[in-house]
Amino acid sequence: MTEHSEWLDDVKSRFDEYKGKGGFQVLFPEYRPDLTHALANHLGLGFYDFRKHKMLSEGWRAGEITLDEMATTLLEESKKSGLVVHNTEALLATKSEKERKQWYEKFFSIDWPNPIILPVSIYQSDTPRGNPRVCDISLTEFPKESFLMRLAS
Repeated sequence: MTEHSEWLDDVKSRFDEYKGKGGFQVLFPEYRPDLTHALANHLGLGFYDFRKHKMLSEGWRAGEITLDEMATTLLEESKKSGLVVHNTEALLATKSEKERKQWYEKFFSIDWPNPIILPVSIYQSDTPRGNPRVCDISLTEFPKESFLMRLAS
């Protein structure tokens, strides 16, 4: 996605309200790796794919990774730089609704060393409603993802 879009400014505005500190969740209308990359680029943050970097090496045991372990991994990665963290929902899919809701809520109480943003497309209903650090762009219409971008993700 090469053209600048208003949704990027909407998220940046929310991000800037908190001086780019702490955790944020961005509700997307669908799973779009191209948009998460665009968000990371726009905000000058790193891009971290949790599924690729932590889950794939575990193979069939990936679902046994605990949500506390995911938080610890993200905490360590956020010491290196601010991040947009892609594919956390891959692990969250292996957990109960109650566990997901608790983890999404706990996410905001962690003292992140650098800003961290979680794109959320599947489990939006599990994110804490009314939290000002949840930026809902789920009703935004985006251009269709190209076939090449789908193959790359």
